[in-house]
Amino acid sequence: MAQGFGCSPFPQVRWQTDDATFLPGPFPDDAPASWALVFPFYGDRIVLAEIPGRGWCIPSGNVERGETARDAAIRECHEESGATLTRLAPLGRFQRTDTATGEVRYAAVYLGDVGNLEDLPDGSESQGRILMGIEEVEGAYFAWDALLAAVFAHAEEARPHLLPAGTPLSDLTG
Repeated sequence: MAQGFGCSPFPQVRWQTDDATFLPGPFPDDAPASWALVFPFYGDRIVLAEIPGRGWCIPSGNVERGETARDAAIRECHEESGATLTRLAPLGRFQRTDTATGEVRYAAVYLGDVGNLEDLPDGSESQGRILMGIEEVEGAYFAWDALLAAVFAHAEEARPHLLPAGTPLSDLTG
């Protein structure tokens, strides 16, 4: 189980020259974020993209100038996997601290429901996509560590709370 649903804090790990951890919970839409990532679920499967230099991973990328992290997550998900999201909910943020300079940067992390899977768009950097059970991801993910294991477990546990099954009545009545 993961933090935010009754468990211990997320571990800190080293990613290249950064110390990284995860801060669960909602965050403001205008919170600073250098990157955006999304855990896109298609039914009970998660969508992974195969990105050169990264291998199999959840869709992610830089937040472009004038773009919100939410918009970047939606865009990156489609560009890297051909998935169109119908719902998106903030899961938390990765915090990366440069060990040499102390600079802190954030990556906004979302949960998403996939409504449609299309062919990869023209110009996609992705070499493909795969649908996996969340229990299978560890064996395929390009750089698995204790932090990613904890965040994937948190995503799976948080999903029914943040993206409950069914269609809200407000969606049907306008």
